[in-house]
Formats: sequence, C-alpha cells, structure tokens
Amino acid sequence: MRAESTEAVLQIARNAFVSLDGTGRVREWNPRAAELFGYPREEAIGADLAELIVPPAYRERHRAGLRRAIDAELPLTRRLIVEALRRDGREFPVEVAITAVREADATVLHAWIVDVSERQQLLGALEAQLRGRDPGFGEILDALAEAVTIRDSNHHILYANRAALSSMGFASLAEMQRQPPQAIFADYLVHDEEGRELTMDSIPSVRLLAGEPAEPLVLRTIHRTTGELKWEMLKAAPLHDSDGRTVAAVTVIEDITRERVAELRDRFMARASETLMSSLDYQETLRNVAWLAVPEIADWCAVELVDERGARQQIVVAHRDPAKLALAQRLRQFEPQDLHPDRGVGRVLRTGVSELYQDISDQVLVAAAADEEHLGLLRSVGFRSVVLAPLKARGRAFGVMTLVNAESMRRFDDEDREFAEQVAARAAIAVENARLATDRRLTASTLQRSLLPDLVPRIEGWNVATLYRAARAAAEVEVGGDFYDFYRSEGGWIVLLGDVTGKGVEAAALTSLVRHGARFLSRYEHSPSRILAGLNEALREQPGLWLCTALCIRLQHAEAIIASAGHPPALVLRDDGRVREIGAIGPILGAWSGRGSVDRIVPIAPDETLFLYTDGVIDTRGGQERFGTRALTQLLRRHAGRPPEDLLSELEAELERFQVGGQADDTAALALRPAAPPSAVAAGLTHPGGRGRTLSVS
Repeated sequence: MRAESTEAVLQIARNAFVSLDGTGRVREWNPRAAELFGYPREEAIGADLAELIVPPAYRERHRAGLRRAIDAELPLTRRLIVEALRRDGREFPVEVAITAVREADATVLHAWIVDVSERQQLLGALEAQLRGRDPGFGEILDALAEAVTIRDSNHHILYANRAALSSMGFASLAEMQRQPPQAIFADYLVHDEEGRELTMDSIPSVRLLAGEPAEPLVLRTIHRTTGELKWEMLKAAPLHDSDGRTVAAVTVIEDITRERVAELRDRFMARASETLMSSLDYQETLRNVAWLAVPEIADWCAVELVDERGARQQIVVAHRDPAKLALAQRLRQFEPQDLHPDRGVGRVLRTGVSELYQDISDQVLVAAAADEEHLGLLRSVGFRSVVLAPLKARGRAFGVMTLVNAESMRRFDDEDREFAEQVAARAAIAVENARLATDRRLTASTLQRSLLPDLVPRIEGWNVATLYRAARAAAEVEVGGDFYDFYRSEGGWIVLLGDVTGKGVEAAALTSLVRHGARFLSRYEHSPSRILAGLNEALREQPGLWLCTALCIRLQHAEAIIASAGHPPALVLRDDGRVREIGAIGPILGAWSGRGSVDRIVPIAPDETLFLYTDGVIDTRGGQERFGTRALTQLLRRHAGRPPEDLLSELEAELERFQVGGQADDTAALALRPAAPPSAVAAGLTHPGGRGRTLSVS
C-alpha cells in the first residue's frame, strides 16, 4: 500500500493506532489515539509511551514486555487486555493488538488499541445479576451480535444468549443444558490458526476455571453434521463471588468467518499466482494447479484435460495422503474414455459453467458406480461435497478442476464455488501459457535438431566426437546460430563448424542456407577457402545483412586443410599437453568482397587431437568472469590424450560447473583425432614443423 493510502486509512480508523520504536517512543499517533487518550499528535510524537498512557503501577511491566518483544523472533503478533491511562488521570481497560516487525534494520512495534471499558462494565453487570442484583440484564445480552456463554467451575452452562443458541443450533437454553459441554465440543472439528487440532482444555474459559492464563483464541470449526465452517475468536473473563473466588467464566464468541475467509483467500490467490507463474513446463504446471488447492481449499483436487474432440487427455490428482492417491489410480480404471455430455465433468466441459454438489449421498454413488467393486472404491473416498470448475481459454473449456471435500467433513457453498471459479480461471491461464511454451520448446527443439546432422558419420582414418548445448531464454529453448556438418567429397571429408548471427527463425533460416550451400559447393569445390568464398557470395546476395563465422576443414590422411572466416581459431592438442593455435583467420562471411580466406595445411600426428569450437564455449558466464581461452586451454591440457568423446564430455561437465544462471549462448565443439594404430605411437612420432602458436598456460 502506498504511503498516502496508509495515512488516509489511519486518519479515518475507528480504533487508535500507535507505532513505537525500539526504545518505546511514539512514532505514529492517529486521530482516534488523540481522542482516546487526550494527547494531540504533536505532543505524543517522540514521547515515551509508558509515561504517556501506562498507569504508574504497570510501567515497569510494560517496559519489560517491550524488551521481550524487541528480542523475540520476528514477526511477532500478540493480543492482550491491559489498563491504560487518560490525560485526565482516569484509568480504563483497553484491548491491544501488537505486531513487531523489522524496518530498516530496526524493530518497530505497531499497535491497534480499542476501548473495552463498556465490555468490562457489561461483564460486571452480568456478575451482579448472577449474585441476584440488577434484574433484566439478560435482555441486554440477547441484543448482542456476539455469542455469550457462562459456565461454572463444574463446566455446566449457566447462560447462553440468543446469538450463542443460534450459532450452536439450539432452540433454548434448556436444550443446550441437557447436552454436556464436552458433547457439544465433540460435534465439531476444531483447529487453531496453524491447523493444529485443539481439545476442550485449550478453550479460554476452561483455562480460566483451571487457574491458568487465558488469552484470546482464534479457532476454526467445522460442524461434523452440517459441514459448516466458522472462524471464531473466543475471549473469556472470570466471575468472582463476594470472597473473590472464581465461580464462573464468561466467554464472548466473535464470528470472524467472513473477514478471515476473505483474508485467507487473498493470501491464497497471491500465493497461487506466484506458484502458477513459477514454471512454463506443461506437466509441472498441471501438478502445481492440483497441489495448490490441497489441503487448504479442498481435501482432493483433480485437474482433467480433454483434447479437441472432448476425449480424456490427462488427469492429475492431488491428496496429501499417498494411500489416497493409490485409491485415485484404481478409480481411474473405471472411467470411460469418452465423457457423457450431460453428466458431471462432461456437462461442465460442454456448458463452461461450474457446478456445486453440496451433499454427495450414497444414492449418487450407487448411480455412478459401474459395478460393486467400483462402488466400494467410491465409498472409501468418503465424498462429502464437490465443486466442478471449468478451465477455459480462447472461449473454450479445455479442462475441469474438481475439488472434493471428504475427511475434513466440510461442505462447499456458493461462495466456495465462486472462489473455485476464480482459482480455475487463473489456473487455466497458467496451463494454457505452459502448453504454448511447451509447444514452442518442442518446435524449437525439433527445428534445432533439423539444423544438425542426425548422425556423426564414420570418417575413415579419424575418430570424431561432437558437442552441442542449446541456449535457453528463461525456461525456453531458443533456436541458436551454432551449427556443424560433415560432407563427403572426392577430395576427402569436409567438416564445417559455424555460428550465424541472431536467434530464432532468422538464425534457423541462415543456418539452413549455409549448411545446404556448403553441401552443394563441396560437390565440386575441394578447397575449404573456395567453399567459404561461395558461401560469402550467397550471403551477400540476401536482402539485409546476413553474417556468419565459420571454419571449413578438409580431412586427409594425417593432415587437415583449414580455412577460417572470422571464427575462433582451431587448436591442436598433443598428448603431452602442449596446445598450439592454428592461425588461419579470414574475414567473416557475408561482409567482404575482396580478398577472402586462405587454405592452411596442418599436419595432425596420431598423438594429436584437432579441437574446434564456437565462441559459446569461451563466452560461458560464471560468477565473476567468462570461461575464456585460458580456462579452455587448461582443461584441454588436463585431459590430453583422452579419446575425443571423453574430451568433450569433460568440457561439457566443466561448463556446467562453471556456468552461473541460464545459458546465454549456444555452444558447439568438435574433437577429431587420427585413428592411428597403437604401433605407430609406440614407434615414436615426429611432428612436422608448421606455422602455429604454442599456447603457454601458467
């Protein structure tokens, strides 16, 4: 919320609002606080709150509590009733809701304060009536919206106002008194705000009568028979006899269902948005949708999708009990492949309108069962209530989200159905986006594979290995510009490794042009530099600026003829760890019209490996720097003498370890090694001299 919005809320708030710093001094003081305590804002700001509104007898206790709040684990929330002091010296009871949070490395306490002196007077009058004074007070209690009950030290219900009787389903006090409090409590499933099951000993009035402190308690109840859910806040106060002994306890029960459900749904939708946006993987998104609802809004959740013909395509089921998931798997065996258009899921798909089944009777299960085995499985689910909500995109329902309540005993109502529609609508967007993203990834992967040879050919006299790592944009595979290919020609095998500019469809088109152009040229051109020259002319004839770096190599016995067009230089790795760089640099394809690349004859001995790579290898991003040629050379030296496929496996593993974040650029590498017999190596090798730079690595 923006600062001006917050200020506006505080100005009109019916409750006093006070903020304190860690020393107990006032930071914020709204108009209601000024009205309640008698101090204007300008006088209160900066003052010590203890000196301002805490009675002298309680100031040390207040300061000790403040220190505990500062030292406690944050965020901290407390609710309590204390005595406060007005400017005119009058003391009065207030209810304080405190939250301690961290702001700018300091602890700040925010407090909403409510005058409860009228409530205390009410309880005093009620106590007087119990002692035989002030007749007629019961009529006042019956006018309250809050439920009020009184139980004695033996846990007998002495009194319940009309709101309490109505809330608990009794026609009269006499009817309620005929049922022990323990039996009334047993009619409900009762949990606290954290979902922990509560016993009757946790109820504030019971704690008071046992001589224990009893702070206000927020609890969630579900009536076992009606399935009605309620959120309630229970507050209790003792009643004393003339000797000061506790003889009874008054409980005020405030129904906070509407506020709490709205709050929880807002939190759920915020969390749902975050969860559903966390992945563009289709299968993971389906699982996220199903598990999102369990167990917070339903005991079971099933997400069912259909194809264009309306046939079942996929079902994902969520339940926190693994045994129940096994049960769901067995139930799926009884489901027909084709959905009935006028029943349940089929009707929701056809109409696009959600459906609510508040009560699933046994007759409904009997009618739905295919046989006795199926009926037994349906009964074991324990269906209580069901909501079916359509998943819709582009005006068509493509799936249904089914919410089922069973063991929680809760019944869905119309508000639950409307909420399920909101969840389903958000889920449908996420599922559809994930489906489209998955389709795009599949298309990109298929297109990318089409730009590389299906198989690495067997080249006589050479051992060849390849590596390709596709770049990713977020969670999607991009069609990249790195490529390699092999062509058989009369003069020997031609190897082409290149990197076109751009990504996506344009890169795919350019790659296809270069690869197929090289294949055509290799049929009548044996010179790598002439092949590159032909490719350069083809790119220059295209509209716009189409650029490509490339290495073109003709493999012959014990040597390679290399021509380069603006590409990172080839490396020759000797088994003793020496690495030499083959300086055969020429202009980039598509950008020159004069002197082009030249052929360079490079002898490759049986104990050497020719290593080719694209700039994606050395540009791989780490935490502080890029991988670079130095790290590449070090890796090659460490694994000198390894077979080509092992060498590239080590490179891929090292890049995975080094990389931080997503892969920004695609990567290609080739390793080619003469397939010399072991006897040639054992006899001793000579390495013909030639131009090349030996790389030293410290």
